[in-house]
Amino acid sequence: MDNMKVKVCPSCQEKNPPSLFECAKCGADLTGVMPVDMEQEVDSNPITKEEPEGAIIKVCDSCGAKNAPQARKCEACGEDISDVRPTQESEPTEDTINVQSFDLRAVEDDFIYTVDKPITVIGRKATLSEYLHDKTYVSREHIKIIIADGKALVENLSKTNYTFVNDSQIEDGVQVVLQEGDEIGLGGKLINDARQKKAAYFIVEGLR
Repeated sequence: MDNMKVKVCPSCQEKNPPSLFECAKCGADLTGVMPVDMEQEVDSNPITKEEPEGAIIKVCDSCGAKNAPQARKCEACGEDISDVRPTQESEPTEDTINVQSFDLRAVEDDFIYTVDKPITVIGRKATLSEYLHDKTYVSREHIKIIIADGKALVENLSKTNYTFVNDSQIEDGVQVVLQEGDEIGLGGKLINDARQKKAAYFIVEGLR
Protein backbone atom coordinates (compact mmCIF):
# COMPACT_ATOMS: atom_id res chain seq x y z
CA MET A 1 0.00 0.00 0.00
CA ASP A 2 1.46 3.38 -1.08
CA ASN A 3 2.24 5.94 1.61
CA MET A 4 0.87 3.75 4.38
CA LYS A 5 1.01 5.60 7.68
CA VAL A 6 2.00 4.09 11.03
CA LYS A 7 2.39 5.13 14.63
CA VAL A 8 5.87 4.23 15.89
CA CYS A 9 5.82 3.22 19.56
CA PRO A 10 8.17 5.48 21.60
CA SER A 11 8.91 2.56 23.92
CA CYS A 12 9.54 -0.50 21.72
CA GLN A 13 9.59 1.03 18.18
CA GLU A 14 6.72 -1.21 17.05
CA LYS A 15 4.92 0.10 13.96
CA ASN A 16 1.20 0.34 14.73
CA PRO A 17 -1.84 1.26 12.62
CA PRO A 18 -2.63 4.98 13.05
CA SER A 19 -6.05 4.15 14.53
CA LEU A 20 -4.52 2.56 17.64
CA PHE A 21 -4.18 4.51 20.89
CA GLU A 22 -2.12 1.81 22.59
CA CYS A 23 0.87 -0.12 21.27
CA ALA A 24 -0.13 -3.61 20.15
CA LYS A 25 3.21 -5.01 21.33
CA CYS A 26 3.98 -3.37 24.69
CA GLY A 27 0.80 -1.45 25.58
CA ALA A 28 2.47 1.97 25.66
CA ASP A 29 0.23 5.03 25.20
CA LEU A 30 0.15 6.26 21.58
CA THR A 31 -2.33 9.12 21.96
CA GLY A 32 0.37 11.75 21.49
CA VAL A 33 2.24 9.93 18.69
CA MET A 34 1.78 11.39 15.21
CA PRO A 35 1.40 8.94 12.30
CA VAL A 36 4.26 8.96 9.77
CA ASP A 37 4.64 7.45 6.29
CA MET A 38 5.92 3.88 6.39
CA GLU A 39 8.51 4.59 3.69
CA GLN A 40 9.79 7.72 5.42
CA GLU A 41 9.62 6.35 8.95
CA VAL A 42 13.29 5.44 9.20
CA ASP A 43 14.52 8.83 7.98
CA SER A 44 11.90 11.16 9.40
CA ASN A 45 11.06 9.69 12.80
CA PRO A 46 13.09 11.69 15.34
CA ILE A 47 12.82 8.89 17.88
CA THR A 48 14.86 6.53 15.70
CA LYS A 49 17.42 9.22 14.79
CA GLU A 50 18.21 10.59 18.22
CA GLU A 51 19.64 8.81 21.23
CA PRO A 52 17.25 9.11 24.18
CA GLU A 53 18.55 10.89 27.27
CA GLY A 54 16.89 8.37 29.60
CA ALA A 55 14.79 5.25 29.72
CA ILE A 56 11.06 5.27 28.94
CA ILE A 57 9.15 4.65 32.18
CA LYS A 58 5.73 4.90 33.79
CA VAL A 59 5.72 6.84 37.07
CA CYS A 60 2.99 5.74 39.48
CA ASP A 61 0.66 8.60 40.41
CA SER A 62 0.07 7.04 43.82
CA CYS A 63 3.55 6.29 45.15
CA GLY A 64 5.92 7.76 42.54
CA ALA A 65 7.63 4.46 41.77
CA LYS A 66 9.16 3.87 38.34
CA ASN A 67 7.73 1.07 36.23
CA ALA A 68 8.32 -0.48 32.83
CA PRO A 69 6.40 1.35 30.07
CA GLN A 70 4.20 -1.70 29.39
CA ALA A 71 3.26 -2.16 33.08
CA ARG A 72 -0.44 -2.00 33.94
CA LYS A 73 -0.02 -2.21 37.74
CA CYS A 74 2.62 -0.50 39.88
CA GLU A 75 5.24 -2.98 41.05
CA ALA A 76 5.67 -1.05 44.33
CA CYS A 77 2.09 -0.40 45.50
CA GLY A 78 -0.13 -2.38 43.11
CA GLU A 79 -2.10 0.65 41.86
CA ASP A 80 -3.59 0.59 38.35
CA ILE A 81 -1.27 2.57 36.05
CA SER A 82 -2.73 1.43 32.73
CA ASP A 83 -3.81 5.02 31.99
CA VAL A 84 -0.44 6.56 32.91
CA ARG A 85 1.43 7.81 29.89
CA PRO A 86 5.06 6.60 29.57
CA THR A 87 7.62 9.37 29.86
CA GLN A 88 11.36 9.68 29.40
CA GLU A 89 13.31 9.48 32.63
CA SER A 90 15.49 12.51 33.21
CA GLU A 91 19.07 12.14 34.34
CA PRO A 92 19.65 13.30 37.93
CA THR A 93 21.75 16.43 38.32
CA GLU A 94 24.80 16.55 40.58
CA ASP A 95 23.05 18.64 43.23
CA THR A 96 20.00 16.34 43.43
CA ILE A 97 19.80 14.04 46.46
CA ASN A 98 18.90 10.57 45.23
CA VAL A 99 17.30 9.26 48.40
CA GLN A 100 17.64 5.52 48.99
CA SER A 101 17.20 5.51 52.77
CA PHE A 102 17.09 7.80 55.80
CA ASP A 103 16.66 7.71 59.57
CA LEU A 104 13.76 8.68 61.81
CA ARG A 105 15.16 9.81 65.17
CA ALA A 106 12.69 10.03 68.03
CA VAL A 107 12.62 13.44 69.71
CA GLU A 108 11.95 12.05 73.20
CA ASP A 109 14.79 9.49 73.38
CA ASP A 110 17.63 7.79 71.50
CA PHE A 111 15.38 5.58 69.37
CA ILE A 112 16.34 5.55 65.66
CA TYR A 113 14.62 3.69 62.84
CA THR A 114 16.10 3.40 59.34
CA VAL A 115 13.60 3.66 56.49
CA ASP A 116 14.94 1.79 53.47
CA LYS A 117 11.93 0.22 51.73
CA PRO A 118 9.87 1.68 48.84
CA ILE A 119 6.78 1.83 51.09
CA THR A 120 6.69 1.76 54.90
CA VAL A 121 3.48 2.07 56.92
CA ILE A 122 4.08 3.27 60.49
CA GLY A 123 1.62 3.00 63.35
CA ARG A 124 0.68 1.19 66.55
CA LYS A 125 -0.35 -1.91 64.57
CA ALA A 126 2.24 -1.54 61.79
CA THR A 127 5.96 -0.77 61.61
CA LEU A 128 7.27 0.57 64.97
CA SER A 129 4.32 -1.03 66.78
CA GLU A 130 6.44 -1.95 69.80
CA TYR A 131 7.85 1.55 70.14
CA LEU A 132 4.46 3.24 69.62
CA HIS A 133 2.23 0.87 71.62
CA ASP A 134 1.56 3.40 74.45
CA LYS A 135 1.24 6.45 72.15
CA THR A 136 -2.56 6.54 72.06
CA TYR A 137 -2.67 9.60 69.76
CA VAL A 138 -0.98 7.47 67.08
CA SER A 139 -3.35 5.46 64.89
CA ARG A 140 -2.91 1.80 64.05
CA GLU A 141 -1.75 2.78 60.56
CA HIS A 142 -0.82 6.42 60.89
CA ILE A 143 1.51 7.36 58.02
CA LYS A 144 2.85 5.93 54.79
CA ILE A 145 6.45 6.76 53.91
CA ILE A 146 7.43 6.37 50.26
CA ILE A 147 10.90 6.31 48.75
CA ALA A 148 10.56 6.77 45.00
CA ASP A 149 12.09 8.74 42.16
CA GLY A 150 14.98 9.81 44.39
CA LYS A 151 12.72 11.42 46.99
CA ALA A 152 11.30 10.58 50.42
CA LEU A 153 7.62 11.40 50.88
CA VAL A 154 5.14 11.07 53.72
CA GLU A 155 1.36 10.67 53.50
CA ASN A 156 -1.17 10.83 56.34
CA LEU A 157 -3.33 7.73 56.86
CA SER A 158 -4.99 8.69 60.15
CA LYS A 159 -8.55 10.03 60.05
CA THR A 160 -8.61 11.05 63.72
CA ASN A 161 -5.29 12.39 65.01
CA TYR A 162 -3.61 13.56 61.79
CA THR A 163 0.04 14.04 60.86
CA PHE A 164 2.16 17.17 61.00
CA VAL A 165 5.41 18.12 59.29
CA ASN A 166 7.11 21.03 61.03
CA ASP A 167 3.77 21.72 62.80
CA SER A 168 1.85 21.97 59.49
CA GLN A 169 -0.96 19.45 59.06
CA ILE A 170 -0.77 17.15 56.04
CA GLU A 171 -4.01 17.27 54.07
CA ASP A 172 -5.64 13.99 53.08
CA GLY A 173 -4.35 12.62 49.80
CA VAL A 174 -1.29 14.90 49.79
CA GLN A 175 2.25 13.51 49.77
CA VAL A 176 4.81 15.83 51.36
CA VAL A 177 8.46 15.66 50.27
CA LEU A 178 10.69 15.26 53.32
CA GLN A 179 13.82 17.31 53.84
CA GLU A 180 16.76 16.91 56.19
CA GLY A 181 15.82 18.08 59.68
CA ASP A 182 12.04 17.97 59.19
CA GLU A 183 10.02 17.03 62.26
CA ILE A 184 7.15 14.60 61.76
CA GLY A 185 4.44 14.63 64.41
CA LEU A 186 2.17 11.60 64.64
CA GLY A 187 -1.01 12.77 66.33
CA GLY A 188 0.42 15.99 67.67
CA LYS A 189 2.34 19.21 67.13
CA LEU A 190 3.95 21.90 69.24
CA ILE A 191 1.38 23.71 71.36
CA ASN A 192 2.78 26.54 73.50
CA ASP A 193 6.25 25.10 72.83
CA ALA A 194 5.19 21.75 74.30
CA ARG A 195 4.65 18.33 72.73
CA GLN A 196 1.82 15.99 73.67
CA LYS A 197 3.05 12.94 75.56
CA LYS A 198 0.59 10.61 73.84
CA ALA A 199 1.79 11.65 70.38
CA ALA A 200 5.09 10.66 68.72
CA TYR A 201 7.67 12.93 67.11
CA PHE A 202 10.53 12.05 64.77
CA ILE A 203 13.32 14.05 63.10
CA VAL A 204 14.35 13.21 59.52
CA GLU A 205 18.10 12.60 59.38
CA GLY A 206 20.69 11.19 57.03
CA LEU A 207 18.90 11.38 53.67
CA ARG A 208 21.13 9.25 51.48
